[in-house]
Amino acid sequence: MNLDMDCRDAVKRNLVADVTRSYGRVRIMAHGTSMLPSVFPGDILIASRCIPADLVPGQIVLCYRDQQFVAHRLVGKIENHLVTRGDAVCGCDQPFREDEVLGEVVLILRDGYPVDPSPAWWHGAGRWTLRRSRMLGRVLVRLKRLQSSKATRAWRSSWKQTQVAGLDRL
Repeated sequence: MNLDMDCRDAVKRNLVADVTRSYGRVRIMAHGTSMLPSVFPGDILIASRCIPADLVPGQIVLCYRDQQFVAHRLVGKIENHLVTRGDAVCGCDQPFREDEVLGEVVLILRDGYPVDPSPAWWHGAGRWTLRRSRMLGRVLVRLKRLQSSKATRAWRSSWKQTQVAGLDRL
């Protein structure tokens, strides 16, 4: 049963990678914490196909290797390979070949709101701190979840009030 699910997941990931290469755009949900504070688990990354030679350090790139998606920041290029690193990770990833690059992350959706993927001035300090403290990363994710759940409850409450007010007019 578990092997069957793994096979299905692998087929799904390959299909997403093929669609991205063919049609040029994909939405994918982030699951890890390696890109904190720029990308949180649950954020939706919108990536567009690009020419790897046009990428510059600082951009977040979506890569696909060994049936795994990786969205990390480009830190450099070595010949025809791209070197990436997660913002909250000390070491660089194994370099990606240009054909493993699916695209550039052009937009991040967090709780339905757009977030610019380019690094903000405070991300440098956040990255430095998160690389040295995994516990701070866990705290940050928990705070984000609390904030998201409060925002969702507030939205639902205001929506219900709007619906009740609409019924009063009838």
